[in-house]
Amino acid sequence: MTIHVCPSTIDEIARRVDARDGVYLIKNATVKALENKDRLRMERLRRVYRLLNDRGLNCYPENPSWPDEWWRFVVYRREILAVDLTRIAKDSELMTSLEHVLAALRYPYLHEKAPGTVRMRDALRMLNTAKAEQSEPPHRHLSVA
Repeated sequence: MTIHVCPSTIDEIARRVDARDGVYLIKNATVKALENKDRLRMERLRRVYRLLNDRGLNCYPENPSWPDEWWRFVVYRREILAVDLTRIAKDSELMTSLEHVLAALRYPYLHEKAPGTVRMRDALRMLNTAKAEQSEPPHRHLSVA
């Protein structure tokens, strides 16, 4: 039996991700409130993760860990992970952020080398900021012959 999740819940989370430049830290209590439930069950949280993934959003940790109200997870746009390594290699702060993201993708969430949700959010925001700065169009000069 498939658990029903309100489309408005997924829409609201996606809106919050967009409002925060592609990275949003959300508490399970927020999902519970958006779903208008007294209790958040693990099955519902897994379904929310799956629906977010279908929308082109990733979650960290990749799978929900606990349905506890105060537990947090990061929702982010996949495009943030497409970075220019030559630019990142020149900036130690960006390199550290990339290392945190790579550790998050490499190790299970509760591994000692995996970053926490706040650190992951901050690292993704840093990478996204660098990407936004880089994506400014180059100045082109027109010459008339």
